[in-house]
Amino acid sequence: MKNYDFQEKHFQISDPIESYFECITSCVIGDGRCISRCVEILKENEN
Repeated sequence: MKNYDFQEKHFQISDPIESYFECITSCVIGDGRCISRCVEILKENEN
């Protein structure tokens, strides 16, 4: 899965925490941009 392909998949998961962990597991460990995007998605879902 590419880093930002998760955005499309994100809408299929209703639990924000589950979405976050799904996103994080799709990231390469050293890819700070991907991890930052996952955190942003989590923040957006909490509002």
